[in-house]
Formats: sequence, C-alpha cells, structure tokens
Amino acid sequence: MGIVDILTYIAQALVLFTAAIAATRLLGKSAIVQLTPFDLVAIVIIGTVIAEPLVRSTVSAAVAGAGLLVVLHVLFSRLALVGRLNSLLLGEPSVVVKHGRLVVENLRRNSLSVAQLLALLRSSGYPYLDDIEFALLEPIGQVSILPRGGARPVCPDDLGLPHGYRGLPLPVVLDGNLKPENLAETGRDEAWLRQELTRLDVRDASQVLYAYVEHPDTLVVNLKDGTARRSRPAPGARGATGRGL
Repeated sequence: MGIVDILTYIAQALVLFTAAIAATRLLGKSAIVQLTPFDLVAIVIIGTVIAEPLVRSTVSAAVAGAGLLVVLHVLFSRLALVGRLNSLLLGEPSVVVKHGRLVVENLRRNSLSVAQLLALLRSSGYPYLDDIEFALLEPIGQVSILPRGGARPVCPDDLGLPHGYRGLPLPVVLDGNLKPENLAETGRDEAWLRQELTRLDVRDASQVLYAYVEHPDTLVVNLKDGTARRSRPAPGARGATGRGL
C-alpha cells in the first residue's frame, strides 16, 4: 500500500466517522436516552454501512483500521472540549419540563415521547411534574432534574409532619389516547374521566397530552397547548375505593 493509498484510507475514515456522528445526531437524543428496537436497528445499520468502505481482507489492514478509528475517537473527544465545537458535535441541553409543565416543542424536536420522559422522571424519583422546576435533556442523553424549592430535599416524613397519600400517577390519557386499563386500576371508568374533563372545560381527550389521577379524586391534566389544569372533588363525591395506586 503506497502513501497515496494510506492517505486516501485516512481521509475516508475521517469522512465516514464524521458522517456517522452526524447520522447519530440526526437520530435525536432519544436514541441515546432509551434504545428502542428501531433505534438499535438504525444504529447497527448505520455503523455497518459506514464501516463497509473501510473493510479490508487482511488482518493487518483490519487492525490498522481499528486503530485509526480509536485515534479519530480520541481526536473528536478532544475537539468536543472546545466551546463552539462542543455545541456542534454534541448539541445543547433542551428544557423538557419548565415550572412543572411539559415543553412540547422540545420533546418533539428531540424525538422524545411523553412516555419515555415520564419513565426517566420516575426512575429519578420524580413521578409528579409539579415537583419539578426544570428538567433538561442533556446532550449525552441523560435528564437533569431541578426540583421545586419545596419538593426536595426535605419532605414531611423527615420533619414528622402528617401528609396525604398521593398514589402512583398512572397516565389515564397519554398524547390524546385514553388508557382504560389505568383507569380501571384507579377504580374509575371513562364516564368519570369525561365528566372531570368537562368540569375542567376540556372538550375532548384529544386536547390532552398527559393526565393522571391523584389520590383520591383529583384529575391533573396537562394540555397540548402547554397549560395544566387540576380538578377538585365535587361536594359529596366518593373517595377512591381502597388505597389506590
């Protein structure tokens, strides 16, 4: 292999490595947050297609190619330490929850579903949106949470104060779709849900991005327009059966 061939090979590796980074960026941060089956397939296929021009039949060429990719990885890692290049290579953090409200446009921009975000928030110990002042989707795919001042770190249990049971906020409406199985878990039905939505002046579930039942009879609704509403038990309304979730 002559010097021209070596330089050509290095140039190919640089271009393809850069193309692979760009393709991964285009997949969105959600591909890093939680690998869905289609995320995994896309990444594997992209890697295979990108690597194909670099494949060589001899062991020495394969080892040299692997070494070159390691060098490129280290190079790009160093470049990411530079301010402007960091933004270009990794992107900027995106606010996905602001003052307890979902930032719908940023979720869509990053291809992150409401269900994925809720799972990440629950795994971090924040099942309730109104406990969160800000949540940011970081360039590395993690979600950073800044809790509301009164939400953490001190809780009523720490001070020996009485507090009510809130239950598990299972979504009863998610992105406009009813979740009958979750309604059943709360001991309620679709008629109750539609009645509560009417009380909140929500004409149809298609307007709702995320809604859950807070024990015992409070429906919390986050609308697609970025606003939130909370119902209160009607006078004489029954409590939830049992302890609920």
